[in-house]
Amino acid sequence: MTYAEAARQIANNYRQRVRNYEQAELDLFASCAEFAESERKKRDLLLKQAKGAKVASNVLDEVLAQNEQIRQKLHLVAPAPHCKICGDTGRANGKYCECAVALALRSQAGEIGIPLHTFEDTDFSVYGNQTDTYKKLFSYVQTICTKYPANKKRCLVIGGTTGTGKTYLAGCAAQKILERGMSVTALTAFAANRCFLKYHTTFDEKKTSYLDPLLDCSLLVIDDLGTESLLKNVSIEYLYQVINERNTTGKLTLITTNLTPDKLLSRYGERIYSRIFDKSLSYAIFLKADDLRKSF
Repeated sequence: MTYAEAARQIANNYRQRVRNYEQAELDLFASCAEFAESERKKRDLLLKQAKGAKVASNVLDEVLAQNEQIRQKLHLVAPAPHCKICGDTGRANGKYCECAVALALRSQAGEIGIPLHTFEDTDFSVYGNQTDTYKKLFSYVQTICTKYPANKKRCLVIGGTTGTGKTYLAGCAAQKILERGMSVTALTAFAANRCFLKYHTTFDEKKTSYLDPLLDCSLLVIDDLGTESLLKNVSIEYLYQVINERNTTGKLTLITTNLTPDKLLSRYGERIYSRIFDKSLSYAIFLKADDLRKSF
């Protein structure tokens, strides 16, 4: 599902709920004498007021209150938009609303390329003498995902050797954002690199579809950065573009990697390094626990 299709679906669903409500009004007007009489009184007073006639405010308030009581008793409640930002139009401030982005990406759920977990179900006993460190780390990341977008940190870098729980933590973060109704794109560095290549080599209307999911989602997870091949004029250039754009627009990015900061600098250069380790926007930690998979 594209963003445009998602926006249309959201708008159509809201219009259908409004039509259902209006039909229920008509049905009750014809079948419920109490409701019909209350509606006539309300409409008569409102029409007089609209024409400039003087209507006692206490009388109008009483009629409106009685009408509302009858509506509540009959469970006749006008539908409110699910999204307060766009009013269920799918667009806000000249762009596709987060609700449309989230719906579009949920329709492509198969593209979430990491296992999902929950913070609440995490068993910290597997972390041995690093338990306290992991509890603090998981709590910190959970707080960021819970408060987003009302937090300063925008780029989370979780480094560590193989089997230290980096991808598990990323799966917890992704699940928390999804639970909040926001959008997530989670993929390996290899898959991200493939998106960059498709974007670079496409010259028709499909071009933006390869990069937009990485730019527009609330949370972008790039797992195992450093395991992908570096393609000339593609890998580093578009990785920088994605990270820089997301930092600028206040989106949340989580990167896991086996590389140390020095190796990240050597592999990706100063521009990317400065974006992912910007102290004002980023949080980075390098885990040193033993390979957890050996304990199972």
